[in-house]
Amino acid sequence: MAKQNDRPTLATVASRAGVSIKTASRVLNGEKHVAARTAEKVEDAAAELGFRLNSTARRLRAGGRSPYIGVVMSDGDDPFQARLFTLLEAELSGIGLRPVVTVTADDPDRERGFLDECLANDMTGICVIRSHPDAARFYADAASADVQIVSFDPSTAGPGVDLIAGDEELAGRLAATQLLNHGHISLGVIGDHSTSPITTARLAGIQSAFAGRSDVGWRAYMREDAHDLASAKNVVAAWLGSRSAPSALITLSATLTQGAIDACRRLDEWPALVGIDDFPAAELLDVTVIDRDVQSMAAEAVRRLQDPPGSGAGGGPRRGSARVPVHVIARGSGEESPDK
Repeated sequence: MAKQNDRPTLATVASRAGVSIKTASRVLNGEKHVAARTAEKVEDAAAELGFRLNSTARRLRAGGRSPYIGVVMSDGDDPFQARLFTLLEAELSGIGLRPVVTVTADDPDRERGFLDECLANDMTGICVIRSHPDAARFYADAASADVQIVSFDPSTAGPGVDLIAGDEELAGRLAATQLLNHGHISLGVIGDHSTSPITTARLAGIQSAFAGRSDVGWRAYMREDAHDLASAKNVVAAWLGSRSAPSALITLSATLTQGAIDACRRLDEWPALVGIDDFPAAELLDVTVIDRDVQSMAAEAVRRLQDPPGSGAGGGPRRGSARVPVHVIARGSGEESPDK
């Protein structure tokens, strides 16, 4: 029995026919103005591979614009992604659009398959909340098929993709500066996916805050592969159980912050802590965070998704990237002194 990932996609049809994804989509959607020989090659490839367009999508196309937006998330339990999706869904609902969501579980093949489904079903647009770094190259192909793509993840940046992202380097610098200003010189830094532009930028910001400070130690306590709550919890537990535990922690995502807090609670050891990205329980737990205006990010994404593909509002130039300011929300955990 064939695996789900073995199903033919629009990309495999295009590759078999020797044409672009955009051309394959036009042929299979019955659009005119495609050379007869080209159309024949695409149709033959689709028949050989057993590729079929979704019947619901056919009906939607017959009646006009699809009411669906494809949404890509890597982790449905991640507080930042969940918060942004909730706001995005509300904004889409306000203009009569509905999200179709995939949670990729950091699987680039699953992400590619979902993009192909979005293109084959002629969705109005694609919104990327978080992508796997290895999947970034897929978005250039998707953008060439005349679909509007808006992303919150810098790893997908490229031609045809509108990027809306926080100032990630500043976020890292603010987190480190907050702890330095309260006397901490031994810090543990926990991140995920060292190849991710988000992690790379946040680490660069942290390093810039330490420039000229030979008394600050952090390289000995740096992990870039703690990509879930459990691994962050294990890392922090190991650090706090050592003889030279760091006096403060910086966590590069809300999920990692929650893992760090779980370890602190279990060991009843409470170093200072600054997390990047807010989460629902942070205020209750007095956790200092670096955050951005997520509501504005969602609203801007939906405005851009309404633009014609390849253009900005009203058919004008593309809007390009938007950088969202970040700020400190001081609640107590990042303001503790080392000798507390």
